[in-house]
Amino acid sequence: MIEEILARPLPGEGTAQESGQGAQGHQMVDLAAGDREPAELNAVVTALRSRFGPSKTVALDGLMDPSLRRLPGPPLADVLAGRAIEMYGWSVGQRWLGVGLFKGVGDAAPRLTAVVSAVAAPTPAGQEGPAALSWVEELAALTGWRGPRRLVDWESVERKLRLRLPRDYRLLAETFGAGTFDDNLELCAPGSKYLDLDLITTDPTEFAGPAPSSSPAIGLLQWAVTSAEHSFCWLVEDPDPDKWPVFARSDKWDPWERFDCSSAELVHRMLTDPQHPYSLARHFDTHWFTSAEQAAEAFWDDFHPHS
Repeated sequence: MIEEILARPLPGEGTAQESGQGAQGHQMVDLAAGDREPAELNAVVTALRSRFGPSKTVALDGLMDPSLRRLPGPPLADVLAGRAIEMYGWSVGQRWLGVGLFKGVGDAAPRLTAVVSAVAAPTPAGQEGPAALSWVEELAALTGWRGPRRLVDWESVERKLRLRLPRDYRLLAETFGAGTFDDNLELCAPGSKYLDLDLITTDPTEFAGPAPSSSPAIGLLQWAVTSAEHSFCWLVEDPDPDKWPVFARSDKWDPWERFDCSSAELVHRMLTDPQHPYSLARHFDTHWFTSAEQAAEAFWDDFHPHS
């Protein structure tokens, strides 16, 4: 049934028009045959993961994934707000597929529903697209961060590292600088006077160990670490740094976990998705960012209180 739904023309796509099937650019399909129990969602998601690969949690307990705003047509985040209870998504060819539980009308039970949209066109190389900007902006909004923008000499930084860095990370470092999310996830940034948070001087092998690759030319560069010493690194495996995956693990004895997303997206998911393997959302209802300078000032005040 899912293949048939994915093959349908979308509203406003070409000359095909669908009446009464969602807003222009996407389509909603009720998957329920009669009344289905909410628990059936788990079986459907498991089957789709085996077919299409890992899913992304795009709605959970009232939180909506900001990436929904980047799909063609009216923002799905607005269309689904207040309706989606729990929802998971996949990119399948030229389609985006979401499956989840939606609130019923009145006192009716939740309905198992599929949502299909066109996949947004990729950002042309060399352009700062909204995809990169969105995750950083969403993080700033989520944490209430209003700090000044950091000036970074990226040419000098990349010359010292002998690497170009992902555009997404550059925006992240310029927006936040070195510091800590939720007093737990420490973000490294170039030029920090706190050496353990300086991307250039911090030792990427301290927690990372050998790269999970057979190629000696491929290495790891650590850009974040938690207070529990969970390490987050890029696998430097592609000439295009925007394609570097993130690898994470709890310590050197654990296997690596690969995340095919940007740094800012990973941080956002850690803060908002209770099911993320490195979730902070399970521990905090609100989120904040503390710059390294703010943390140093607080530490000084604790030991040198004003008279």
